[in-house]
Amino acid sequence: MTRSQRIAEPDGAPADTRSLQEFLDSVEPLEAEQRYELVEQAIALLEGIYVHLRLKRAMHGIDPVQRLRLLQRRIPGLSDAQFHVELAAVFRSLRDLHTVYHLPHPYRGHVATLGVMVERCHDEAGAPLHLVTKVDPAVAVAGLEPGAEVVAWNGIPIDRAVELNAERQAGSNAAARIARGLEALTFRPLRTSPPPDEHWVILALAGGGEVRLPWRVAPTSSAAGRAQDPVSTISAVLGIDAGNEATRQIKRRLFAPGPARAAGAQELASLMYTDVLEAGGARYGYLRLFSFNVAGARAFLEMLAEELQALPKDGLVVDIRANPGGHIPAAEGALQLLSEDDVEPARFSLSTTALALDLCDSNPGFRPWAPSIRAAVETGEAYSQPLPLSDPAELADGLPRYPGPKVLITDALCYSAADIFAAGFQDNGLGRVLGTASHTGAGGANVWTHDLLRLWLGDTLRPLPAGTSFRVALRRVTRIGARVGVPLEDLGVEADRVHAVTRRDLTEGNPDLRAAALALLLAPAEDL
Repeated sequence: MTRSQRIAEPDGAPADTRSLQEFLDSVEPLEAEQRYELVEQAIALLEGIYVHLRLKRAMHGIDPVQRLRLLQRRIPGLSDAQFHVELAAVFRSLRDLHTVYHLPHPYRGHVATLGVMVERCHDEAGAPLHLVTKVDPAVAVAGLEPGAEVVAWNGIPIDRAVELNAERQAGSNAAARIARGLEALTFRPLRTSPPPDEHWVILALAGGGEVRLPWRVAPTSSAAGRAQDPVSTISAVLGIDAGNEATRQIKRRLFAPGPARAAGAQELASLMYTDVLEAGGARYGYLRLFSFNVAGARAFLEMLAEELQALPKDGLVVDIRANPGGHIPAAEGALQLLSEDDVEPARFSLSTTALALDLCDSNPGFRPWAPSIRAAVETGEAYSQPLPLSDPAELADGLPRYPGPKVLITDALCYSAADIFAAGFQDNGLGRVLGTASHTGAGGANVWTHDLLRLWLGDTLRPLPAGTSFRVALRRVTRIGARVGVPLEDLGVEADRVHAVTRRDLTEGNPDLRAAALALLLAPAEDL
């Protein structure tokens, strides 16, 4: 049998998607003046307000501002696609998923997908395996099914393909880059990165079969025929990986659409899931928090409190794997519902720049940070005084709290407000942390959009063209308790114990991971 005869191709395509070429044909290129304006505004943000600039220069040996100035000089010789690739690459070099360039419409409202999901586990000897775990029915062909092992991606051995993809991702640490490199095999949020270079991918499966899958482009959501931003654009207390939130929504639509629900039930299902675990004749609660991307903290906490009250009180497994973050007070308020004592929130600092001081003077919510920024003229401090962003006890006032012992499950895709939640869980002594990776994704900041900054810094920042945008890390996060002052950015939260994901975890609903979590929940302190 010849090679071409062995390559299977699906007959259909995921619903509400179009081919990559059809999508590219719909793109309107930017004018030269628009490109210059984008680069000017990028320089203003990074030099004037980006809180991690010194850290990133030191940790990664980069000079993003100089790269932007060089890009300005090269604009006349670049195509539209080349310009987007170069500008996105400057921001990716920061390894900061908070601080990103959002491509214009229609890119930002779409995700490129192959219609399948590939995840990593380990065999009995500890060697990595890459398994298909979800398949959209429209692309299903013989051999491409949950549990199938992928051994190559476009002719590249799968381990190396993940490594190459990881080098193109903005993960803050090695664990985060690998996790994002794995996800990028089959999902690409176009809001934060240009489209795939290849129009199709050939997956080689263990046993010799090959499947050719075309990239398809799906809108994150739609209203009045136009893709919408899946992340709040007005909140001043966001901490979120916007690209991963967009991907999360597409995964949910492709692989877990579920029955039609009322609005409240639909929101609940998109944010959390509860279950009961049994071990040794006892019953324990299980809480999966998919996202903190909510409009406000109190309504979310009331919903969460009701779910917690229905769970057994002898112990609780809290699972935030792949949580991209969201509303920071909602995340810190959720910690309060898990603690009988008042929890101490994380601390946030601004960069001591003139533009940061302008923001403090114009926005009343930033006034507490102003004195220390003014004092930095004499002290030379790089950051303002660290202050809390929320009061978890006040947010959760009057709501019942979960009394039993707890354990937290994390992975390298936990980011931003999810990082803050994991750090608060550990720093306030709420329980132990079980990771499927050694560290969380390490997003340590409150992120603001360019549009939100313009409300307070309109004389410095100008409107952006064609639906483009920037997000920037504005206030950095530092930890409390035994790790007081330690930044979250680039470091993340280190797990107390690491669980190597098994084949059974990927194909049978995480039985080994859940068992490991219960074992850690019940283990005496001296066993750590």
